[in-house]
Parts: sequence; structure tokens; C-alpha cells
Amino acid sequence: MDPDNYKISKLTGMFLDKNLEQQFQESYLSRSKNHLRKTALIVGTLFFLFLIYDFSSYKIFSSLAIIVLCRLSFLLLSMLFYFKPDYFLKSSAFLKITIYELILVILYFVIIFNYESPHFLIQAFGLNVIILGFFILIPNLLYYKLFLSFLTWTSFLLITITLYHPPFNEMISVFFYLLLAIFFCSTSTYSLNKYKRLDFLNKLYFMELSTKDPLTNAYNRLKFNEALSSELEVAKRYGNTFSLIMFDIDHFKQFNDQNGHSFGDKVLKAIANLVQESVREVDVFARWGGEEFVILLPQTHCQEASALAERLRALIYKESLKKEMDLTCSFGVTSFLSQDDQELIMERVDRALYKAKEGGRNIVVTEYNLQVVSA
Repeated sequence: MDPDNYKISKLTGMFLDKNLEQQFQESYLSRSKNHLRKTALIVGTLFFLFLIYDFSSYKIFSSLAIIVLCRLSFLLLSMLFYFKPDYFLKSSAFLKITIYELILVILYFVIIFNYESPHFLIQAFGLNVIILGFFILIPNLLYYKLFLSFLTWTSFLLITITLYHPPFNEMISVFFYLLLAIFFCSTSTYSLNKYKRLDFLNKLYFMELSTKDPLTNAYNRLKFNEALSSELEVAKRYGNTFSLIMFDIDHFKQFNDQNGHSFGDKVLKAIANLVQESVREVDVFARWGGEEFVILLPQTHCQEASALAERLRALIYKESLKKEMDLTCSFGVTSFLSQDDQELIMERVDRALYKAKEGGRNIVVTEYNLQVVSA
């Protein structure tokens, strides 16, 4: 993937490619999970601890009961966030985070309405802290942050007009400074969102470079070994199966010597493209070394893998004849056995490929009794 091919919205700082944006969000939330849990618990606890001030300042029981209920409710919600973060972060995570913050705002306004003698400037300072918290403390999408901030700003304006009636100049100053805070925070958040995504894109790019063969764009041996190790673990744990195909180009050294290494590279790329177009997205196709390739086929039995190998053998030979090259490949196929480890299964598929080459080349040999399937 080339980072220059992926654009970022000038309005939101998000990837225009929806799949890439989704991938970024999942990665970002996964890395931010512990931070979110701790932040939610701290915010919930601080919000609840203001009860000390409430009990020392207000005496009307009915109002105190409502205030206690509001603060306790948010503390319990924050504890749920801390102990069950997956409930909030697995699906529609940013929407759930926004709802969590919206509940905080609603409860804050309910408490204000139940204060005996609310002070306009103190509540304005508190609201400013909440708005800053939207942008700084809790990860969220920019448009959700702006939605929450302007909703809070507008609601407080209505409450101020109906409840506080402060001097006009004082009111204008407070709401102007709140707007400035929203503006500066949103500008900073946009830049931060943009550079986080650029950093994510560059990491993906360099990760791809480290796992891909630069000539054929197939995976390299390192990536294949990681995938095989993971597939072995899954197969042993859940009783699944998978298959391996190993193949190489017959007489490639002789072909290379006759036509030149540059032309040989083109052949390798052409064969790799044919295979990549023929396998599934879940399959792992890798260059094993030189003119040798391997394919990992999850949830695939040996018979199905042999059929695929035969199709690839015929396709490669057919396409080579179109270019008057008479190019063939030999294939070995095996499937997972319960006693397998990485070394055993690779030895078996390599042995099958060796028998295919011994048997005359341009054939497919399976693992069972090393029987020739096609020729």
C-alpha cells in the first residue's frame, strides 16, 4: 500500500477510505482501552466526590436526594465502563462513548437545577472543564466532540437565560470564551487526528514492506511462518483443519540462464499474480525462496487443496503456452495431522513436492502415500 494513495478529509481529519478508517478506529480503540477504563473511573469518582461539597452547602433533602442519585448513577456507569470495557468498545464504540459523555452533561444540568443558590460563574467554569474533557481526556471522533460541545454550550445558554439572569456583559463574555475554547480545542483535535492517521498509515506501509516479497508482492517467509504457527495453534485448540501447497517452477535455472534474470523476474511476478487472483482472501500465499512458493489454506481439506493445485498447474501451463514459453510447475500438497508441528508439516509438503519433481514434473502429489493425483 502506498500512503500517498490514501486521502484524509480536510473537514474531519478522517480517512476518506471507509475500510481504512474502520481499521484505524479499531486499532486506536484497542490501544486506548486501558486509558479509557482508567479515565472513566477517575471522572466518575471525581463527579461523585463533589457530594462532599453538596452535603456541606445544601440542606433541602429532596434536592440532595436527586443530586446523590445523579452522582451515584454516573459513578456506577463509570464503574461498568471500567470493569466491562468490551461492552462499550466492541461495537459502535465512539457512539457509546458519546452517549456516556452525554449522560454526564445531562446529570450535570439536573444537579444545577436542584442547587438552592446556583452561581453562574462557578457553573460556567465547571462547564468549561467538561468541554475541555471532551477534547482532551476521552478519545472520540471530532464530529462527536463538536456535537457534545455545542449541545452543552447551547443548553447552558438556555439555562442561563431562564435560571441565572446574569449581567449582559458577563454572560456575553462567558459564552464567548466558551466558544473560543471549543474553537481552539477542535483545531488542535483536527491536527492530532490527522497526524495520528498519517502515523498509522506509515506503520501499515512499513509493516507491509517487512512482510511482503518486494519482487512478487507475495508474502515473505517470515509472514508465512507466523501465519502457519497461528493456524497450527487454532487447529489443535478447536479441531480445525488446513492444508498447504508448495510448488516451484520446473527447470527455472535453465530458463533463467537462457532468457536472462530480468525476464525471469517478470515470469515470477506473472505467476505470482495468477496465483493471487486464484486464491481466497483468507489464504496466505508466500514466496518461500527463489522460484519456490507456498500457500496456506485455512479450513481446507487435502482433496480441496489438491483440486486447487491442479487448477493452478493447468492455468500456469496454459498461460505460458499463450506466450510461447512452455512453462510448467510441480506441486506438493499436504494437510494438517494432529501430531503436526511447524517442522513436521513443512517437511511433509516439501517431500511431496520432491516426489512430484522426481515423478516427471508438471504434476500434483498429495501427502497420503505420496500418490500422484494428476499429470
